[in-house]
Amino acid sequence: MTHAIEIKNLTHYYSKGTVQQVAAIDNVSLTIEKGELVGIIGHTGSGKSTLISHFNGLLKPDSGQVLVDGVDIHKDKETLRNTRFKVGLCFQYPEYQLFEETVFKDIAFGPKNMKLSDNEVKERVMKAAAFAGVKGEHLNKSPFDLSGGEKRRAAIAGVLAMEPQIVIFDEPAAGLDPKGRKDLVELIANYRRQTGSTVIIVSHSMEDIASMADRVIVMNNASVAMQGTVDEVYSRGDELRSMGLNVPEITEIFSRLRARGIDVPANIYTVADGVEAIKNLTSGRCSE
Repeated sequence: MTHAIEIKNLTHYYSKGTVQQVAAIDNVSLTIEKGELVGIIGHTGSGKSTLISHFNGLLKPDSGQVLVDGVDIHKDKETLRNTRFKVGLCFQYPEYQLFEETVFKDIAFGPKNMKLSDNEVKERVMKAAAFAGVKGEHLNKSPFDLSGGEKRRAAIAGVLAMEPQIVIFDEPAAGLDPKGRKDLVELIANYRRQTGSTVIIVSHSMEDIASMADRVIVMNNASVAMQGTVDEVYSRGDELRSMGLNVPEITEIFSRLRARGIDVPANIYTVADGVEAIKNLTSGRCSE
């Protein structure tokens, strides 16, 4: 069975051939399976954004290969073009990329480039808008008349309208308030659940990743430092801290509770899990 994405010995240099040359990605190999939701974490400058920019060919490797569905995406121009429809990349602050006269036209931009019929384009726009929570009355408005959160949803809808097999979100909740962050996390989880798409999320929020990811990849110094389930990765708190990462605050709180002799689980990585653990603890005491 072919992987959704396979990276083989990928290396990418910035300022190649100059005295400032540095490896932004250094001999990285990894696979992402079809239907997986993978979280990628790492400190600023660890190589996360450079890595995902190779997944749909925005950057070309200096050495190594990027395969999507078993095919080298740089095989020829047509393969690369098709890859950019298969692998949708939603940048950090995607609302800054809105540019059309109306929200509808902005969401329709990708499908039109796919040379779909007008009816197919309209169908894709309406479906993607519904997925992303874009209100019907906003479709004929200028995107610049929307609030920040509404612009974010419109920009995400533009990526989803291409119906990519793989969707990549780079810091999707950056700059949002707690409610906006929660809503966006739910949007991504619902989209993956309903479509079965492969989803990749780059985030500084350890808790967001913990609440969604099947698997976590940790980038450090342009390489993959570790990968595994949330529990496998997050339980290595000292190593994560040495890479400039912190386990979620809720995890720290429960570690301190355990240190005080309170019988709570060690693997608490989200507030929701913490609430459930406290409920279980208090209900057990009430029944005694």
